[in-house]
Amino acid sequence: MDCIKIGKIPPCSKSAMSSPENLAQRLQGLIGAQFTLTGKTKTDGNNFRKLVTEHLLKEFVPEAADDFEIVPPKRKGVPRFLREYIDTYLVTTGTSYNLQVWNRHPNSASVQVVLNGTENLLASDVRFVLGKVDDDGVIESIVIMSPDYIEKKFGRFGKPTIKQQLIISNKKREEIIKNRSLVVDDISLSEDMIDNEGDEITEDSSIKDDPTRVLPISYIDAQITDSLIGEKLDVSLSTKQRGQQLERLVAYMLGYKKQQEMLDGGYPDIRNQMLEVKVQDSPTIDLGRYSPQFEENINDAFTTRTIRYLIALTNALNGSIDGVVLVPGEELGKNFTYVAEQSFKCQRIIPMDFFNLHKGKAVYNPQD
Repeated sequence: MDCIKIGKIPPCSKSAMSSPENLAQRLQGLIGAQFTLTGKTKTDGNNFRKLVTEHLLKEFVPEAADDFEIVPPKRKGVPRFLREYIDTYLVTTGTSYNLQVWNRHPNSASVQVVLNGTENLLASDVRFVLGKVDDDGVIESIVIMSPDYIEKKFGRFGKPTIKQQLIISNKKREEIIKNRSLVVDDISLSEDMIDNEGDEITEDSSIKDDPTRVLPISYIDAQITDSLIGEKLDVSLSTKQRGQQLERLVAYMLGYKKQQEMLDGGYPDIRNQMLEVKVQDSPTIDLGRYSPQFEENINDAFTTRTIRYLIALTNALNGSIDGVVLVPGEELGKNFTYVAEQSFKCQRIIPMDFFNLHKGKAVYNPQD
């Protein structure tokens, strides 16, 4: 069978894949095997991936998905061995290994593959298979790690400085419009940050003010979602200007009286509610410098993952708001997909002693 071709098709479900413990048990058979090193990093990496793919699929082939969608454009950032959702890396010499992951943040909840229209494979679900070879090309150890394990043991992946974007697939957009909205209430905010009655908004309140407390998403939803559906934004305006038009609408509906002259393009747009406002009439939304894919502190109480996002799904022809997304940042990647405007990489240094510690073994998330 053509293992490489089979490996490019994802499984029918997460549960159909081999467990990481089972992968380690099967890959034990490669320990001590001879691997031909060409000295060309890309060629050696591709050959190691081919070796792992063929070895694993000889024993077990997970059932393939009947229908699937690769969400990132041109498969950027998606694992090459999709059937077992594996990224492979070849480790050779030196005092440390620089693990480089291209075009996705490894430990983020960002949808990469949609299986049969019902289940998502996330960036954080990828299994990392790192094979250590000696100077003679003998495979000394194989370590399988989850992204969460890597960050907890070695530290967070570095954040590249790059413009971030979000993709809402056509299927997901149609689903939201059919239901009118996608709303997820605040998950990680403490109770003392919540203003359940809207008492903090007065005639003198400015959307640019730092908040003391914020309205819960459930309250914002009740105040604005039904009113926004059917409203029309001016399609003759630029995307930025339509975003400002939406921002004014939302501010007015929330009770701000002086919103007209207060737009300044800061992050988030309505700072007094820690609410970022976006318009979506094409698959890609520009997130700008900040993205929940990479957690950063915005102030003492909020990070990019607790900032709330309001996205209006608009008709590109007439500007009609057909659906509303209202979620905390940490939920964006669970429903949509992060991408970058250009290629980027996240990196994490792993000491070579870590691989030497497991010489002669194939292991998963080792605790020693």
